[in-house]
Amino acid sequence: MRKLIDVSSYNGVVSWGKAKAYGCQGAILKIIRKDLARDKRFNTNYAACNKNKIDWGVYNYSYATTAAKAKNDMELVCDILDKIDKTHFVYGVWFDLEDKVQASLSKTKIAEIVNAAQQVVESRGYTFGVYTGKSYYEEHIDRKQIKCQNWWIARYYRGDARMQIAANPNEEYKPTMANIAWQYTSKGRFPKTISNGNSGNFDLNVLYEEPVKKKIEENTKKPVKKKIVYYPRYKGKSSSIVDALKSLGINPSKSNRKRIAVLNGIKNYTGTATQNTKLLNLLKRGTLIKCK
Repeated sequence: MRKLIDVSSYNGVVSWGKAKAYGCQGAILKIIRKDLARDKRFNTNYAACNKNKIDWGVYNYSYATTAAKAKNDMELVCDILDKIDKTHFVYGVWFDLEDKVQASLSKTKIAEIVNAAQQVVESRGYTFGVYTGKSYYEEHIDRKQIKCQNWWIARYYRGDARMQIAANPNEEYKPTMANIAWQYTSKGRFPKTISNGNSGNFDLNVLYEEPVKKKIEENTKKPVKKKIVYYPRYKGKSSSIVDALKSLGINPSKSNRKRIAVLNGIKNYTGTATQNTKLLNLLKRGTLIKCK
């Protein structure tokens, strides 16, 4: 179990060194805004996390009401990630689903949006998860229609009461669907103020396990083995590969013998006595692989 904070420009300037010293073990950083520009503090925050060896991930607060919009937004997120230093990028990409614009949609429509976002993120090689609130989840999410297996759920069981980062939340209130992480307060505090935004408050989260990467589907079909076909066994007494091939109705030309030689592991065939003897011996044993 690890203690994480999620951070945006709303938190202002963060002293990441102090955050780590006081017990912050990771961060989920807001990457883009509603206007699709980068969060004003994202560049500074991810660089500071890398510098202080703090593992981090990113989240996108989504306003998408169509699958197409979700895809375009997540393509942008991945474009940004592709071009930056991801030394301590560990916690993947989170699709923040909690806005009222999606609350008016059907569960099927919301599932289409989430699945579209996931498809983009995973196709770009990143781990995908969904963040939402417990009530929002219960009202708007149909897990049977959504493919995502990584869920980060918010539930503030103590309301607006302040909670120190060193204090552990009461696990009795953990949402059952929060298999990866639980955001348990928006009034998280450090022993001393470490930022100049949001009145020094932070969202505090418990990370139970790292989000699961997309499983590579195993091919359940057994690989088809190519059947090896051999030339008929030569039973004659000739010591000439040319004569032996002729007797079996096989083209004995040098060009054809070269093709046969390559197929049978005889490299750089030039028709030497040694090479021809190898071909003849294979033919006598009935193990000379046949050219198509």
